[in-house]
Amino acid sequence: SALHLASLSRRGGMTILWLSLWFSFLLPSSATPVRMPTTQPPESVSSEAAFLEDYVLGMGDTLEMSCELEGPSEPIVWFKDGVGVVPSNRTLVGQRILRIINVSYEDSGMYTCWLAHTNMLLSNFTIRITDSLSSGDDEDYGDDPDDGGPPYWIKPEKMDKKLLAVPAANTVKFRCAAAGNPTPTIHWLKNGKEFKGEQRMGGIKLRDQQWSLVMESAVPSDRGNYTCVVQNKYGTISHTYQLDVLERSPHRPILQAGLPANQTVVVGNDVE
Repeated sequence: SALHLASLSRRGGMTILWLSLWFSFLLPSSATPVRMPTTQPPESVSSEAAFLEDYVLGMGDTLEMSCELEGPSEPIVWFKDGVGVVPSNRTLVGQRILRIINVSYEDSGMYTCWLAHTNMLLSNFTIRITDSLSSGDDEDYGDDPDDGGPPYWIKPEKMDKKLLAVPAANTVKFRCAAAGNPTPTIHWLKNGKEFKGEQRMGGIKLRDQQWSLVMESAVPSDRGNYTCVVQNKYGTISHTYQLDVLERSPHRPILQAGLPANQTVVVGNDVE
């Protein structure tokens, strides 16, 4: 039997995030760390993309994430903002669990876990770290309107259309307009890895001041999931678009009605 939980609980001063627990495969807290790769995630993604969750923790809390997987044990790899996660004095990488103690602002970002040998994306979620969350009635969020705050979307209603289908050779533009204090930064991922367009024919245009990514002359290889990650020292938000490029089907030339189908001319003369 299995128990699925998705909650943020507080125990003894620590906030613990349980994304998914499978009793048959849960690692004890003393599990031996497994060295994780520093390579980028696979190019392909599962047809059943994992749902993107957004969680908030306080400075100094403990973050624990479990990668959902049924069946026999298989190697799992973890990535943060497209870069492989490696163990450290604060980070324990287990067979199914990623645990980070004493979290700080630098731990904010988008995390993904993959099956190592099948290029299958199992889970992806965004973690935001804020000032320490206190309990009781001593929290006061309105003392100073000039205080800093995490990023937020300026026009979320314009981001509702997550699936974009365009004909080949058209221009594609993704926009994630955001604000925050201090002003957040933005970077882009394609299928879960850092995307700057170096490998794309024609490159891309990153317009950070407009919070946008532009690709001209779209081709079928541009298909995939594009994620904007916006962050400042108070937190991180992200949004994913799915792009489908429709190939143009070949057909005979179309002649306008009324024009001659054939015309004979002398070499060197003009044709009208």
